Amino acid sequence: MKRFNIFQTSHSALRAQLLDASLQLQFTNFSKISQVQHRFDQVEELVLACQRQAEEESRYIIPALQLYQNDVPECFAGGLKRGDSPLDRIVKHMQVFEQEAGSARAGKWAATLFTASFRRLSDWVIHAMQRQEEMLTPLLWRYYTDDALYDLQLRIEGKQSISEWLSLCTWMMKDMDDSDIANWLNSMEDSLPRQVYELLLEKVAANLPRLKWNLVEGRREELEEMESISFSNWKRAYA
Repeated sequence: MKRFNIFQTSHSALRAQLLDASLQLQFTNFSKISQVQHRFDQVEELVLACQRQAEEESRYIIPALQLYQNDVPECFAGGLKRGDSPLDRIVKHMQVFEQEAGSARAGKWAATLFTASFRRLSDWVIHAMQRQEEMLTPLLWRYYTDDALYDLQLRIEGKQSISEWLSLCTWMMKDMDDSDIANWLNSMEDSLPRQVYELLLEKVAANLPRLKWNLVEGRREELEEMESISFSNWKRAYA
């Protein structure tokens, strides 16, 4: 039986952010300040997502496991304590570029330096996610039921602002297929306040390609119809 994975949402979002930033970086002209600033904004959003992942690990995941064992590995959190992590280095490189924007030195070295920094950052993030999946997830499954893990995820999400949560969900869905998105949206309808659910739909519709969103909407309608038929059959069976 498939177990509940507390990292699925955040890891899907991080993978989508990495892929999008990596693709956009290939076509960035570092002599054009507006393009560079847009890439920097993307990377800063990714850095914040990694810092949030590390904070949630250290504040919620590790303490939950330390109730049962003392030795719990740090995956994201440990890598940020040194002060010279790939996140720290890429932020410093962006700061240097902003200080020297427009100079000959910046134009000559920015692309190579930033691309190399982003590659190291990507490798670090992927490795940290793998460590969470391979080291923390089995421990969580050993000590907690799926219901308990779901409650823990709700506690974590409850500390996020609405804008942070909507952004996370939007990135997550870029790593999912149409059917999974439809299933997830339908499952969230009854658990969210109506206004928040409508905001979620608006955010997802605005960030997915129109064709993909139309396919998701069609799949949602199919699932709702199947659920309605199942409920009608159940009522007839017990009438």
